[in-house]
Amino acid sequence: MSRVVPVFVLLACFSVSAAADLPPAIEIYVSPQGNDSNAGTKEAPLATLAAAQKLARRQIAAAPKADIVVLIRGGTYRLAEPLVFGPEDSPTNDRRVTYAAFPKEQVVLSGGRPITGWKKSEGEVWTAPVPGLKEGKWQFRNLYVNGRRATRARTPNADAPEPHWQLIDAKLSSDLKRYTLSLPAGLLAQWKNPSQIEVMVAGNWEINRLRVESIDAKSGTVVIAPPHSEGHEAIRPGPGRWCCFENAREMLDQPGEWCLDSAADTVYYWPKPGEDMTTAEVIAPVLQSLVEFQGTEAKPVRNVLFKAVAFEHTDWRLPDIGYRGIQACHHNSGANWSGSWQTIPAAVRFSHAERCGVEDSTLAHLGGCGIGLSAGCRGCFVRSNHLFDVSGNGVMVGGPNDEKLCPAGTLVANNHVHDCGVEFYGAVGIWTGFARQTTIAHNLVHSLPYTGISVGWQWNPQPTACKENIVEYNHIYDVMNRLCDGGGIYTLGYQPGTVIRGNHIHDVHRSRYAQGAPNNGMFIDEGSKGFLFEKNVIYNTAAEHVRFNQCSRDWHTWRDNHFGEPAAVKESGKAIIAEAGLERTGRTP
Repeated sequence: MSRVVPVFVLLACFSVSAAADLPPAIEIYVSPQGNDSNAGTKEAPLATLAAAQKLARRQIAAAPKADIVVLIRGGTYRLAEPLVFGPEDSPTNDRRVTYAAFPKEQVVLSGGRPITGWKKSEGEVWTAPVPGLKEGKWQFRNLYVNGRRATRARTPNADAPEPHWQLIDAKLSSDLKRYTLSLPAGLLAQWKNPSQIEVMVAGNWEINRLRVESIDAKSGTVVIAPPHSEGHEAIRPGPGRWCCFENAREMLDQPGEWCLDSAADTVYYWPKPGEDMTTAEVIAPVLQSLVEFQGTEAKPVRNVLFKAVAFEHTDWRLPDIGYRGIQACHHNSGANWSGSWQTIPAAVRFSHAERCGVEDSTLAHLGGCGIGLSAGCRGCFVRSNHLFDVSGNGVMVGGPNDEKLCPAGTLVANNHVHDCGVEFYGAVGIWTGFARQTTIAHNLVHSLPYTGISVGWQWNPQPTACKENIVEYNHIYDVMNRLCDGGGIYTLGYQPGTVIRGNHIHDVHRSRYAQGAPNNGMFIDEGSKGFLFEKNVIYNTAAEHVRFNQCSRDWHTWRDNHFGEPAAVKESGKAIIAEAGLERTGRTP
């Protein structure tokens, strides 16, 4: 029986208690026109969420039986540092602290800063000063103009008939001290500041983003800046891999592009038609996370909710070794592929949190991942949110391979997740690693460079902490637009009790830049075992509807699945029903 609970339930009015014997909720008000010396009332609001958090802590101690609601008036709140919630922010007796937008008002929590002082430069390009770049005090890889992510200047251009070049060769010395890429003659130019250039090299299911040290345009040789890593053979640079180069002033050759010159403390931008740089809002991110829940195993954060808030403008600075992708925005920071793995950070992060969550909110214009739930999370939820324009994964649920520490009982439901993986093409819309009793239900997931929903995190059939996860009634389409070896749904590892049910998957593509294995409706990868597949509808896929790798169909239970080209597909209640062209007894792999 499904553990999904209805998610479109109206919350009780903030000012009215759910039980007659409890006091009414305590309300704290925040406004851009407020002052942190105020009392935090509707008539005298505070100015910052940090001040509201401190007041909420005092109220928790003074009125332990009351709910607390921080009502945030409309406007943009630019954070100087992430909001960090600890055990002291947790109410007692199962009460709740809610940070919510004032009804019908738009609230933005921004990790960015306006870039001002724009002046016309050569040709169509405008420039603005960014103090601190040269000293390394502020570096950013993304820029947002009038609410739109600008394109970092690149070659070949993103909209060129051939937007990538193919490597002839890639060589890493045995002592890991020198890494070179070779391209056909005549493509590279002798760009002035090669150390500020980044090269993207696509692998099978992940990519590399590497810093350049020098370029010899005549020989077509690119020297990558150290330190170096061997990388996985299916991902690392090699002959035939597709690549592009970013962030040189000479590459800035069309409207909507920008680049950063750290040596000159300057940002360059070519406005799109109709953009007036004297009035345009230009935002560069400063923070890599906006809100962090940081409890401990002994003292978790409990019952804190964000509702109807927009989280925007984060960045992630590449480590010195660059981004050497492993899978799903995990990357290698050591000398070899099996070394130290790290994850691109999320804008909203939960660790050792219980019954905490984000709902009815927007997460967009993010240079890292969207929402991440890791060690010690229990009964948390990501519900009815809109995630888009995200550089990495949309939602991540995963922790240590330990049943006591991995996330448990997480609900990811009714979210609209699309246009993630904008920079890191191996990103997944909704990713679950080592986790148990996760429910991923009724989400709309589409427009992604790689997989839609991924569950599991061990490449063999040995038991892990991952079990009893449910992926049901999700609509997944327009995925696998850049890379390969994935699908609408991807699974990995032994997961007893896992159910994949009622999902509607279609339009799984294959780019001409994808190399290696096929793209499928569902890719059941290494060690996957012990699942129930039922009432899934899959059609219009680049390769077979379901593919197995180092596992077997017979390791799973199959009931009433429908794979083909239905004339009409509709959602009826919970189940996805194919109305025409299908056998009612189901078609299994």
